[in-house]
Amino acid sequence: MKKAIPVLLLFLLVAGVPRHAFSAGPADPNWPWEKYSFTFGGFITDINSDVRLGINELGTGVDVNLEDALGLETTSRVFRVGAAVRFGKSRRHQAEFSWFELNRDATKTLGRDIEIDNVVYPIGTTVNSFLDFQIYKAAYNYSFFLDDRINLAAGLGVFVMPIKYGVAASGIGETGESVTAPLPAIGFRADFALTRKWFLRQTVDLFYLKVGDFKGAMMDSTTAVEYRPWKNLGFGLATNTFRVDIEAKGDDYPNIDFVGNIKFDYVGLLLYGKLYYY
Repeated sequence: MKKAIPVLLLFLLVAGVPRHAFSAGPADPNWPWEKYSFTFGGFITDINSDVRLGINELGTGVDVNLEDALGLETTSRVFRVGAAVRFGKSRRHQAEFSWFELNRDATKTLGRDIEIDNVVYPIGTTVNSFLDFQIYKAAYNYSFFLDDRINLAAGLGVFVMPIKYGVAASGIGETGESVTAPLPAIGFRADFALTRKWFLRQTVDLFYLKVGDFKGAMMDSTTAVEYRPWKNLGFGLATNTFRVDIEAKGDDYPNIDFVGNIKFDYVGLLLYGKLYYY
């Protein structure tokens, strides 16, 4: 009930806005929901990455926190872009696409022995490490409730996530993994037109699947406040939380063929610009 209170207050706030402040329908040029949009922004993230390699039948392996053990920065600045289009006379159908990339590398002299995939990196060794992570998202949403103030939608999408990391040291060797994880997801979104210029937006995408020796889970959640001071250009401030946990012991899932566990999560602050057309 405590979690539901903010949602109820938000609905009351939106319901209290006079209806004459909005247009009558999608055919009206003042309809608040755009047909085309393109977003671009800078992203500041706080990241945690845990990698477990060499899991055997007894569940043992080597745990490595890439930030703590290898010196990767926990805060990175990256960019994110996205596009969306509404189609159909009622504008209830929407396709959206987005892309996000995070590349990090580090050089560190180890303060303890680390063993990764049967390769031992002893204390005092200078190692070079990297973590490259991308997220491609494509989704279809259907607005089951749509009027001149509220858009509530649900849909299906797919996240394609190329993940690559590696550790190397002179005279010892290099180890790492490269995984491309396609994860389908169900999504929900709620958009509120507080006024003609101010919008509140919330999206959540979820995935969980266990097949054989593969187990995967993902959650992507964004909350944004958007302001549109000009006709076709606005900007917004958003928080984004993303978590993925992939565990595999073979090739029971398409494009996944490794033995280990990858956990990756970040909380980010996104300042973005938005081009939109009706």
